[in-house]
Amino acid sequence: MPPPGSAPGQDGPVAVTALLASEHPDLFRATLDAVPDAVVIVDGQGVIVTANTQVEGVFGYRPAELEQQLIEVLVPTRLRTGHPRRRSSYTRRPMGLLQLAAVRRDGTEFPAEISLAPIELGDGTTWTAATVRDISERIRLEAESERLRDEMLATVTHELRTPLTVIIGYVDMLLELDETLRPEARRTMLGKVARSAHRELTLVNDLLTLATGTLHAVPLELEDVDLDALVRTTVAERRTEAASRAVTLVARLSDADAERGTAGAAARAPVARADPQRLRQVLDNLLGNALKFTPAGGRVVLGVEVLGDSVVLTVADTGPGIPVEERERIFERLYRVPTAIADAVPGTGLGLAIVKAIVEAHRGTVAVTSEMGTGSTFTVQLPGAR
Repeated sequence: MPPPGSAPGQDGPVAVTALLASEHPDLFRATLDAVPDAVVIVDGQGVIVTANTQVEGVFGYRPAELEQQLIEVLVPTRLRTGHPRRRSSYTRRPMGLLQLAAVRRDGTEFPAEISLAPIELGDGTTWTAATVRDISERIRLEAESERLRDEMLATVTHELRTPLTVIIGYVDMLLELDETLRPEARRTMLGKVARSAHRELTLVNDLLTLATGTLHAVPLELEDVDLDALVRTTVAERRTEAASRAVTLVARLSDADAERGTAGAAARAPVARADPQRLRQVLDNLLGNALKFTPAGGRVVLGVEVLGDSVVLTVADTGPGIPVEERERIFERLYRVPTAIADAVPGTGLGLAIVKAIVEAHRGTVAVTSEMGTGSTFTVQLPGAR
């Protein structure tokens, strides 16, 4: 009794050596098996004559198990009825890169990319060679890429709009109140305009960095940077945001800051030879994440201290924590933890990758420790200024 899907009236397997490669059967078989995709050769009645070894990985059948089966065995059940009448068109001309549904031996469907080529035999008959590639993973990656692109576009639009709104608002006020503004108020407004413009430029540069894939080559403009002053300024500028989220934001300055103005102070000031704009970018990214993930009533601390010949910046929060299996990956470009995606927390997955690139460009290191339900601490260690 023939196997399910076999063609009626067949007396046995067609001899490939006689019909396709009578003079060099071993060479034919080796060539067929060398093709990286699954290949199925079908005769004019839709019967599978032979197949290469790759069909097992794609369809779950060994080549011998497919021989003498109708080609419909590889077609989903819902599509089999109309398939035989379409076979005649397969022998007329080559057909390349068709995207069709196929079915594995276990019954699971998958999207396949198929190309068809007629084979003219010496007796005037025509067979068809079908090359099949499983494109399930490619389609999944394309869908994921599209989702990430849409998510990033929405986030970037928001991030770019925020500093622009500040700039436009203060410029409008300056134009309207210019003659009545005191010089101090004017300077304050212009300072906020300048900071927002720099933030806008940083965001644009980040997008260019992402587009060109140059995270490994961050340009730096080095100078001696007082990290106590940087921390103090950064916290002051983010306090309004923290208050809007009902999160307490604290600056923990170094011992040297507490002793400034005291004669003979022994503590060394936390000064790094660094690019101040890039370090501010690091702190903005780390603080932004901490504020974003810390629930109302929580606390975020930005600290700085001297440790031997290096200086250390820390951002500690009382958020939900980061699972152990995610901590290794959070610095990867475009990677976002599943909980952030599930909770629809805004983000592009680029911020921590840029943090890591900037820190390493300064010959420093960045690391994270976390305890679930308690919070996370990001630690940036940089060489101190000589």
